[in-house]
Amino acid sequence: MLLFLYILMNAAVLFVFMKTRRTMHMLEIFVCWWMASYVYQNYSALCFMNFKTLIIPDMFTPKAAHFLNRIVLYPVLMVVFLQLLLRMSTFLRKFALYIGFILLLSALDGLDHVSGILIHADWRAWWTIALWVITLPFLIVCMKLFRIILFKGDHTA
Repeated sequence: MLLFLYILMNAAVLFVFMKTRRTMHMLEIFVCWWMASYVYQNYSALCFMNFKTLIIPDMFTPKAAHFLNRIVLYPVLMVVFLQLLLRMSTFLRKFALYIGFILLLSALDGLDHVSGILIHADWRAWWTIALWVITLPFLIVCMKLFRIILFKGDHTA
């Protein structure tokens, strides 16, 4: 049942992503998705294997749901954040979007903990918020650098 809920959540986020108007080139979406996935998977691996602050239960359902979240849910949400950020024109709107996505991603991390997919052991809530405070600007920088390379010579993008 839990896996089915997470499959639905991942499918819903993917559906919304597919239906939204794109502001990024397809190659740019792929690279940003890859970077977001890479960052989130490394965070998960470091905390699980090295620091022992995250526990993934040794059952198929939580492992499969966590795998889906690492590959689909979190990276797609981060790419949606980048796409929406490109649409925003004022600093205040961009800042509100940034805060909103920090809260959304932190809430999803909390949901993972409550549902037993990714259990936080000796964890402080501000660590999750700090992760997203650092990760989202990192992805913005990666996107901007890739845009410079992708649109080399075309400074209108």
